[in-house]
Amino acid sequence: MAARKEKRDEKKKFDPYSQKSKRCNIERQTLQIAFLFPLFLSLLILVLVPMASLLGLSFTNYKMTGGRFRFIGLENYIDLFTDKGFINAAQNTIFMVFFSVLLQMVVGVAAALAIQRMKRLRGLVQALIVMPMVIPPVVAGLIWRILLIPKYGGIHALLYGIGIQEAPAWLTDPVSARWVIVLVSVWEWVPFVVLFVIAALDSLPVSPFEAARIDGASFWQELWYLTLPLIKPILSMVLVFRVVEGLKIFPLVFSLTQGGPGNSTEELTYFAYSEGFVKFKTGYASASSMLMFAVLLVLIVFFYGKKSKAK
Repeated sequence: MAARKEKRDEKKKFDPYSQKSKRCNIERQTLQIAFLFPLFLSLLILVLVPMASLLGLSFTNYKMTGGRFRFIGLENYIDLFTDKGFINAAQNTIFMVFFSVLLQMVVGVAAALAIQRMKRLRGLVQALIVMPMVIPPVVAGLIWRILLIPKYGGIHALLYGIGIQEAPAWLTDPVSARWVIVLVSVWEWVPFVVLFVIAALDSLPVSPFEAARIDGASFWQELWYLTLPLIKPILSMVLVFRVVEGLKIFPLVFSLTQGGPGNSTEELTYFAYSEGFVKFKTGYASASSMLMFAVLLVLIVFFYGKKSKAK
C-alpha cells in the first residue's frame, strides 16, 4: 500500500502531459495577447489619447486663433448651462433623437413583419430596402436637399402633379425643417431596424405560434403576447444602437440646413462644430462635447446595468 502511494505521489509531482498542457496554455495566451495588441494600440492612439486631449482642453480657454491660454477649471461647463444656444441645441437634439428613433422602431418592426410574411420577392424587397442605409449620410442629405428645392425640386413636382400648387417651405420654416431632418433620418435608418428584426423573427420557434393559432389567437394577440416579448432582447439592442447613432446626426444637419433657419435645427454636435471651427472657441467646444459624451455614457451604463439585473 505504501509503495502504491509513493508511485501516485511521484505521478503527481511530475506529469509530462500536464506540463505540456500548461505550456500550451501559456503559448495560447501569449498568442492571443499578441493578436490583440494592435487592437489595443489603435484604440489607445485613435480613441483614448484624443479623449484625454479633449478632456484637458475642456478645462481651458484655448482658442484656435492662437494666443496664450490658461486653466479655468469648470468655467466652460458652468457657462454651458446658462448658454441659450447650448440649451436650444440640447432641446433640438432631444426632439430629433426621440422622434427619429421612435419612428424608426415602429416603422422598422412593421416593415419587418410584413416582409417576413412575404412568400415571393422577399429577397428582392430586402435588397431594395437596404439601399438608403448604404448611402453616406452627407450624400443622403444632399439628395433630399435637391429634392426639396422650392418650385424646382422633385417633391414639389410630385405635389404639383397631384394638384398642390404651393409646396411648403420645407427647409426655411423652423418647424418643418426639424421634421425634415427627422424623416430623412427615418428613411435612412429604418433598414437597420428591419434587418435585425427580420433575423430575430426568422429565429423564433414555431410551436408557440401554432399552439396560439389552435387556441384561436388573433394576429394582434400573437404580436403582443408572443412576438414582441420573444424579440425584446433584439429590440433593446437595436434601440441602444439607434439612440447612440441618432446623436450623431451632424452630417444630415450640415448637408440639409446647416443649423438653420436661425438655429432651429442646431443640435449638440453642430453646436460643438460651430463653437470650435466657426467661432474657434476650442475649449468651450471641447466642454460641450465632453458633456454630451458623459450623458451618452450614463445612458449606456444605465441600460446595460438594467439588462444585467434582469438576467
